[in-house]
Amino acid sequence: MILAIESDLPSFKPVIFGSGLNVLLSDKSPESNDRKTRNSAGKSSILELLHFLLGGNAPNSLPAHSSLADYTFYGTFVLDGQKIQVGRTARDPAKIFVTHNDGDALSLPLKEDGSGRHFASNENWKAFLGHTLFGLPFPTTGTAYDQSYSPSFRSLVSYFARRRGGLSKPQTTSERQQPWDWQVNLSYLLGLDWSVARELEGVRHQERQLVELRKAAKGGALGEVIGTVAELRPKIVRAEAAAAVLRKNVSEFRVLDAYKHWSDQAADAKSQMLAIERENVMLKQSLSHLEDALVDERPPGPSELERLYQAVGVELPDTAVRRFEEVEAFHLSVIANRRARLQVEVQEITAHLGDAQRRSAVLDEMRSGILRRLAGGGAFEDLVALQSQLSKIEGDLSSLNERYKAAEMLEGKATELQIDRANLKRRLQEDHHARQKKLDRAILAVGRVIEELYDDRTGAFVIGASDNGPTFDIKIEGDRGGGISQIEIFCLDLALLQCSNVEHGGPKFLFHDSHLFDGVDERQVAHALVIGQQTADELGGQYIVTLNSDVYDRLPLPLDFDREAVVCATRLSDAGDDAGLFGFRFE
Repeated sequence: MILAIESDLPSFKPVIFGSGLNVLLSDKSPESNDRKTRNSAGKSSILELLHFLLGGNAPNSLPAHSSLADYTFYGTFVLDGQKIQVGRTARDPAKIFVTHNDGDALSLPLKEDGSGRHFASNENWKAFLGHTLFGLPFPTTGTAYDQSYSPSFRSLVSYFARRRGGLSKPQTTSERQQPWDWQVNLSYLLGLDWSVARELEGVRHQERQLVELRKAAKGGALGEVIGTVAELRPKIVRAEAAAAVLRKNVSEFRVLDAYKHWSDQAADAKSQMLAIERENVMLKQSLSHLEDALVDERPPGPSELERLYQAVGVELPDTAVRRFEEVEAFHLSVIANRRARLQVEVQEITAHLGDAQRRSAVLDEMRSGILRRLAGGGAFEDLVALQSQLSKIEGDLSSLNERYKAAEMLEGKATELQIDRANLKRRLQEDHHARQKKLDRAILAVGRVIEELYDDRTGAFVIGASDNGPTFDIKIEGDRGGGISQIEIFCLDLALLQCSNVEHGGPKFLFHDSHLFDGVDERQVAHALVIGQQTADELGGQYIVTLNSDVYDRLPLPLDFDREAVVCATRLSDAGDDAGLFGFRFE
């Protein structure tokens, strides 16, 4: 139970709490408007100070603000039937200051600082609170609770004092809370086997590793390190076939001392044959041209010469023109000489082509003989080159085989993890069956709250066993207006307060900031306060709520409800810089 939150800051307004319902109000000043809110009054700051005193992280916390870091904040609690006051400052957050007598009474290990004050380490303080409020081992060293993915005091207590980040879904108490965290801690609070959720997170961790390895195998940071069995098998088959061919070639290879001489001879023959072929191409083109010229070379007819001379006679009337017979005889002699010369050139080219073909045939026969002699053999450096190729392929083949084994292992591991998931789901189902009474208690607790809150809606607490672990869902039927999501959180928190009290003794307090009721119908807010008060009274605990005073005054509470009796003596306000919790404003 929380009795008080105080500070040695002179302007700080101490807040005192009692058993049952406690309503901490913030008054609205006449100057307040839509642009001036009461966020600076300090309602939410009380929640932050509570977490700080219960071992929360100091860096970036409210008490670590430069305006507050030099001051000590105190919390007075009833723990295990013993009243204890602790102090903590952001300047030295690793120490929780406790009086010597209180430490002895609670068996809390204490040390003494240079000024004579006694303190417990913050880690021991959290472990002690986990043991006292939730039945965790103290110390946890050497137990299952000392391992990763186990219930912790800070995660457990956050369901009983939710911050702003924990007001979006019933299961989570922060925006970045991982599934394993809420699965493990909710299972513990409800008395279920939380180790199933922890082991499932181990499976998820291995699955994430497999995913990263597969990404690497497809061109990520490790390149083609692994691959898949299906992808690697054909590569191995091809590599083995290539290696077999090279092994055969190496085993049958003969080293010839004159290999270079003969190979040079074969290369020279090939070069000469190519030169002859290039020359033949040019000769054949010339021969074709000459043969076409022989066909086209003919004397002009008499009529053509006659027309030519007539044209000359017209154009050159004063020029002496030979007689037609003389010109015709001269032209025939020119054409005869031209044809004779063309025929000689054709005969020469034809003879040259024949000689080239004979020389090419001789060279081809010589080259073929050399190649037959060299077949199956070669120079020593050629053998070394073959052996080098074989060594590289065998190295690649060895690497492929290792990758194949790794791929088989990974794919086998994936199958193994699927089996692990199935086995864990079966364990979870068996646990839910074995602890049916605990499930019924939680389901009935949520169901009763929903019935008292709504006349026109029904709802249920659905606890399931899935491949991904335990599920905890509150489903209120109907539209989602009127702050239904926030009411679902209220229902779960109240059920956890009751169930944890039965299972572990429980913290016996539940703290709700006014933000939980943003957008909630005022009738449901009034019902929530009444139900919270009844539950706190039944458990001998307390339900603490912060509200704006104008909202509280409008709530349709029952006529026999004593409004003033449940209001904390300290009332905060936004009227003036000194009216808030700390007595001054700071950014």
